[in-house]
Amino acid sequence: MNEKELNLLTRQKLIKLARQQKVKNYSRMSKAKLVKALTACSKEDSKQADLPKTQKAQPAESVSAETKSAFNLGQEQEQVEGAKYYTGQSEFQKLEEAADLPAGYGDNRIVALVRDPYWIYTYWEVSHNRIKQAKTDLGDDWQSAKSILRVYDITDIEFDGSNAHSYFDIEIVGFPTNWYINVGQPDRSYCIDLGLLTSSGTLYTLARSNFVSTPRDSMSDVVDEEWMSTREDAEKMYALSGGFKVGAGSLELREEMQAKLAKEWASGAVSSWSSGIERELKERGFWFILDTELIVYGATEPDAKVTLQGKPISLRPDGTFSVRFALPDGKQVIPVTATSSDQVETRTITPTVNRHTV
Repeated sequence: MNEKELNLLTRQKLIKLARQQKVKNYSRMSKAKLVKALTACSKEDSKQADLPKTQKAQPAESVSAETKSAFNLGQEQEQVEGAKYYTGQSEFQKLEEAADLPAGYGDNRIVALVRDPYWIYTYWEVSHNRIKQAKTDLGDDWQSAKSILRVYDITDIEFDGSNAHSYFDIEIVGFPTNWYINVGQPDRSYCIDLGLLTSSGTLYTLARSNFVSTPRDSMSDVVDEEWMSTREDAEKMYALSGGFKVGAGSLELREEMQAKLAKEWASGAVSSWSSGIERELKERGFWFILDTELIVYGATEPDAKVTLQGKPISLRPDGTFSVRFALPDGKQVIPVTATSSDQVETRTITPTVNRHTV
């Protein structure tokens, strides 16, 4: 096939041809490089076809013609099917060819990322050397082994590979390099193994992921005691915001009423407890206050440093935190800053809250 014909094929088809032609490192080539390599192979085949053959050998031109005819038929069928959905070269394909992006980087790893409280996204790459080693180690079990993702629940433990609370397996069919996993429970920690499960139930691990923790799916039920306000503090804050009497708390107000009653009684102005002062005291005896508190909560890396309005906040072992404090009238600007443990990256989120009490 010539270069023009090869350019009409998909990258997957070119990879298949490259495998048949035993092109080195074909899986890491872009489409443009695959076309170039296969074109070179085609020219080499043409040179070999021109060499003299023995009478017993089949003419190279005849073999080449048959192969080309069969291949062209498959190509025509592929083009007819592809034409139904073809809308032009995608931007990603253009970028891949322009930047010459490799299909892989020869790494051997699996990475887990949290999407939300119930889902984890993972992607991976397994090197050719690792696969060869697995094939050698498994021996006869290689053919029957299944490719799986094993998801471990490692919440609040030091995971050593065998002490997970529980795990479940996901069989991966074909040759995917990423997967979305529904873990089913929020606020848990997980680790993922990519491996081969033999017919005897033994897992041969190809790569192990990092540890991740899913967030809660509701507001935290943990309140930091150091931020809690006592009833006396609440009354003082309410008094300062205009409740009871400007500048006076409920205790001060009651003492004032008792002193006023004693003075009225001594002067004879009060003849009985049914006087207006008594009624006022009884009315003041039923009291009602209202205040507002604010809870700020979030999560980051467990080894990060977090400040709220410039004051440091203690993180829990999983990196979550919650802060509860009184919310006075007016506009409150509450910058919360997280700094990575190596102090390279800093992020700030600033809620702004307005309170108006009438």
